[in-house]
Amino acid sequence: MGDNPPPLEGGQSGQSQMPSIVEGINGVASSYDYPEPTPEGPYQILDQYHSKPRRLRVACVGAGASGLCLAYKMNKMLEAGTWELTLFEKNSHYGGTWLENTYPGVACDIPSHNYTFTWDPKPDWSHFFAYGPEIQRYFEDFAKRHGSERYMKLSTKVTEGRWDEEQGIWKLTLEDQNTKEIWHDWCHVWINGTGILNNWRWPDIEGLHDFKGPKMHSACWDHSVDLEGKTIGVIGNGSSSVQIVPQLQKIAKQVQVYIRSSTWISPPFGGGALAKVQGGKDVDPGHRQYEFTEEDKKKFRDYPEYHLDFRKGIEAEINGLFGMYRQGSELSDLFRKVITDEMNRRMGPGHQELKDFIIPTWAPGCRRISPGDGYLEALVQPNVEPVLKGIERILPEGILTNDGVEHKMDVLVCATGFQVAFKPAFNVINAAGKSIQDDWGTGVNLYMGVSAPRFPNYYTIVGPGATWSNGTLLPSIETTIEYAVKMMKKISTENIKAIEVQQEALDDLYNHFDTFHKNTVWKEECRSWFKDGKVKNRIYLWPGPTIHFLKSIKDPRMEDYNIRWRHGNRFAFLGNGDIKATVTKDVHGLSSYMRSSDHEWSVD
Repeated sequence: MGDNPPPLEGGQSGQSQMPSIVEGINGVASSYDYPEPTPEGPYQILDQYHSKPRRLRVACVGAGASGLCLAYKMNKMLEAGTWELTLFEKNSHYGGTWLENTYPGVACDIPSHNYTFTWDPKPDWSHFFAYGPEIQRYFEDFAKRHGSERYMKLSTKVTEGRWDEEQGIWKLTLEDQNTKEIWHDWCHVWINGTGILNNWRWPDIEGLHDFKGPKMHSACWDHSVDLEGKTIGVIGNGSSSVQIVPQLQKIAKQVQVYIRSSTWISPPFGGGALAKVQGGKDVDPGHRQYEFTEEDKKKFRDYPEYHLDFRKGIEAEINGLFGMYRQGSELSDLFRKVITDEMNRRMGPGHQELKDFIIPTWAPGCRRISPGDGYLEALVQPNVEPVLKGIERILPEGILTNDGVEHKMDVLVCATGFQVAFKPAFNVINAAGKSIQDDWGTGVNLYMGVSAPRFPNYYTIVGPGATWSNGTLLPSIETTIEYAVKMMKKISTENIKAIEVQQEALDDLYNHFDTFHKNTVWKEECRSWFKDGKVKNRIYLWPGPTIHFLKSIKDPRMEDYNIRWRHGNRFAFLGNGDIKATVTKDVHGLSSYMRSSDHEWSVD
């Protein structure tokens, strides 16, 4: 191959679509070549120094939190000149979840000071639970500070990737979202950074598209619709509905909330740390949102250690509450009592039918808990009608429930969530011509939420089996990204063509999952996306809190992987007997183990 990319199907030249700034500004430099083709004939010594890198092309689907983190970590962890990166983003702008979700009241249910990259704190968050636009600005600011935008190919949808075993590359098919033109690219390593809640869907309700008034989904909000003084129907009572309903209640003539199932509405996560900031002030327990004062922000900004302790306190509290997910534990029983009492208090006297319906019989945590600020209070307002009967069908002027009652409305809102991405929304096809969809069948087959057997050099960032509900998300994204970059470095420096996780290792891991979850609340009779929307199914959640997951995935367990080398000899990377310092004539590099005290040392 040398400096020339391999040819693509259809006779195309394969000219790189990747950023191409030389001398390492974006990881591209002329001093490192792409991996060579596997040579024919007997093994020969490579004329190179020990572990000389080969230049890898990396493609990532998505330019949300995962894509931005990947660009940053590759710059930090890999030698300049040894890599190329493109973030393929289907939208015309980057940001992912916080770009797409703009409904009234959209906010994160993790405290804002812990919804940043762990090394990149933001002392001036406006609220304890950050609203969507401010989170989007955080990621945009991060991208600008670290130059992430130069890696992005916007309005570009990845539709397929096929593994070419002979060349050791993924051949990608892409679609321009503006022109619908189809084109091709390729990479050595492919990252799925789309997240698990990326593709929204209309609910499967008969007659949905017969409704004549404005209709919108929570993940595709139509801001042109005037909602003031209207009668609005809201289908759903999940995490988006609990944020939307209190906002609509303030402006609508009437809000009808169609509630299919019960849900736990909890006090806020990180309440202990928040209480310290509030300093014992009297607060309305039904409205846990807190707006930081300028004094608060100044203290966070001027005293970084105080700010760090505040963030650590929140994270420790969340990690320390994992015991609530153990079925029948003292902590689980305590949470049930505390949240039940709190929900009853927030709905006030009366409303017994609503209370009996909305407070679950299953334990807190079986479905993701929502710290919905003002939701329960909104449900008992005079202009809000909780509709507890099932939906028979949608009519042109409203909704017909299965008790025969027709509910008329002006606007219909579907707060019904996403098609959970247990499997990628694009085709991933291995050397045998089998797609991930076919390979996995009706289930999931993903090691630690990152690697799939029989699909080499392909990494999913926080997929099924990672920490989706039992902790904060961004630390898991970061550590999984670091895991993937460590694999890239190994591929680059050891002349590896393909590396894929063993099915045997994943079978053992799932055996641990299944045995562990026999005693967790997730096995109870609730329908959740942890179980692929089913009541009974394998539970695809990490068996421990976030910090337990991070310890497990901090460094790759290479004993769980199969490796195929480009030169037929796993030690070809040893080269001609030189090390890098021999070539660069670096005195300190040629004597790195000589030191004045017993500290760690390494050889480049």
